[in-house]
Amino acid sequence: MARGRAGRSKARRRRDSARRAAAGQARAGMAREVAATRDQAERTWWERQSPGTQAWLAIAAIVAVVGGHFLMWELLLPALGDLVGPVPVVSTVVGWLFCGGAVAATGVTLVNWQSSSAGARSRWTTTSIVWGLVALAVGVPTDLAFDVSLPLDYWAGLFAGARGLLALPLVAGLLALVWVGIARLLRRKARCSRTTAGWLFIAYSVVLLLWGATSLRTG
Repeated sequence: MARGRAGRSKARRRRDSARRAAAGQARAGMAREVAATRDQAERTWWERQSPGTQAWLAIAAIVAVVGGHFLMWELLLPALGDLVGPVPVVSTVVGWLFCGGAVAATGVTLVNWQSSSAGARSRWTTTSIVWGLVALAVGVPTDLAFDVSLPLDYWAGLFAGARGLLALPLVAGLLALVWVGIARLLRRKARCSRTTAGWLFIAYSVVLLLWGATSLRTG
């Protein structure tokens, strides 16, 4: 009888051990699924595309920028200039919106990235990309862009935004060097969060707007 009880006890322990192992595997599987779902949600729309799709989208973006440049400067920008030209302040802001507004939109996207849902992130990212393509179509310097006659205040906003957009890589590089230098002096790691970068983009866009609004009056 003692041997029988010992045998049943061992069998019970084996069953309990098997149940615990199965439960552990189930929890591990659920954790992996949750992690995979979270990773998928945190990836941007662009990151979820295949390399082939990304290549075709890049080609389409280049074609859109080149074609959009001629469409904007031949038709849209002159017509819009005639509409807003009589109001100097408004015309400067409207001109700034094409390129300077794209910089601001990128900043707002970065500032709200951590606090936004996956859907909101996707919408902000799409808005920034489309606005950025419009900015590139406007900001690329060509003979066509310089030959178009526009109201002065409107042109000042366009000029400030376009030149600021083209100078953005240089300005960002200089700021990064300053940031690293200050971090080394303070003996800290040179980290820049998305939120900080976003506010820097917004501040830069405001500087471009002020430049456009004052350039004709200080020149």
